[in-house]
Amino acid sequence: MRRLICKRICDYKSFDDEESVDGNRPSSASSAFKVPAPKTSGNPVNSARKPGSAGGPKVGGASKEGGAGAVDEDDFIKAFTDVPSIQIYSSRELEETLNKIREILSDDKHDWDQRANALKKIRSLLVAGAAQYDCFFQHLRLLDGALKLSAKDLRSQVVREACITVAHLSTVLGNKFDHGAEAIVPTLFNLVPNSAKVMATSGCAAIRFIIRHTHVPRLIPLITSNCTSKSVPVRRRSFEFLDLLLQEWQTHSLERHAAVLVETIKKGIHDADAEARVEARKTYMGLRNHFPGEAETLYNSLEPPYQKSLQTYLKSSGSVASLPQSDRSSSSSQESLNRPFSSKWSTANPSTVAGRVSVGSSKPSSLPGSLQRSRSDIDVNAAAGAKAHHAAGQSVRSGRLGAGALNPGSYASLEVKAFWGSGEIAKLKHNQN
Repeated sequence: MRRLICKRICDYKSFDDEESVDGNRPSSASSAFKVPAPKTSGNPVNSARKPGSAGGPKVGGASKEGGAGAVDEDDFIKAFTDVPSIQIYSSRELEETLNKIREILSDDKHDWDQRANALKKIRSLLVAGAAQYDCFFQHLRLLDGALKLSAKDLRSQVVREACITVAHLSTVLGNKFDHGAEAIVPTLFNLVPNSAKVMATSGCAAIRFIIRHTHVPRLIPLITSNCTSKSVPVRRRSFEFLDLLLQEWQTHSLERHAAVLVETIKKGIHDADAEARVEARKTYMGLRNHFPGEAETLYNSLEPPYQKSLQTYLKSSGSVASLPQSDRSSSSSQESLNRPFSSKWSTANPSTVAGRVSVGSSKPSSLPGSLQRSRSDIDVNAAAGAKAHHAAGQSVRSGRLGAGALNPGSYASLEVKAFWGSGEIAKLKHNQN
């Protein structure tokens, strides 16, 4: 009986010592002299986080415009070349590599790390000069579906790498990436209203790169269709993208869709969201630069309140030249009328002012001071004649009228002679005698 009890005690102690070695349970000897561990700030459970958890390093940082986790175009440019370096020795090797990449990206059951590395490998191939091989473009067409699937992934890291890869392809290939851009842009627009900042900002940055480097007219309907989306953030971003497109593209690339652009901008000016209306007014300036006639027709078709809002925005941005011709003339004429009298001309005789206009000059000068109206419909010669009639009438009533009282050869003297004639002057002299 004693042996059995001693054996159980020994087994218990040995089990206790084994637990202390594992570090999960302190031994009986050390528990008596246990030293309290120093307190650490924060939750001790989160002291050792799993990789990829929320406590890890965030992409983009909190100082970005979109908030925590947002990325911008500078981050994309840095990530273009921040990839493992590889070398391409033959076309066959390139084809095998692209086939493996497509196999990994086409199956979402692969680990997300493998898919992210496969997207980085595409950028590595671009850096290594894969665009110089003809087979690259053939396999790139086959990668359209895989890239779309990656942009729809639930992992934000995979989505970010997919957007960076698409942007790099557009930057390097330009208009040769037309088919891939047309296929991926609708998926990128679906990322815009995403609540995850890293996904939303990655999609927006990728669209900007495509607009800047891949000028394909087929992209215009894809952008204008989202300008009437039910999502307010999508409409705001769509008008922002449309403004960038009108700034970056040439006119010949827009001619086929001029009517669509005009109609889209008109709807944007009437949008229910204030920020969307502001972005739509910005696009009017770009439309004016490409299609002045269509822009003026659009302006005239707006209701007066919307015309006033557009005028206010254009004047505040220093773009009065973008206003229609009729509006520019009226605004400049109003400014001239509001200009105060000049001291040099305030005391001058109106008839003398009118007489300053030379008969032989082909372009009569406009009247100074408040009488000057820029780009108005008032004829300066008619105004001078009216002044001469008024001055002549005043002189006749005071008995000091004479043909020689006016400067010879002036418009005023000609108007007086034509108005009075020799018979009227003779009657006037007879009445005076």
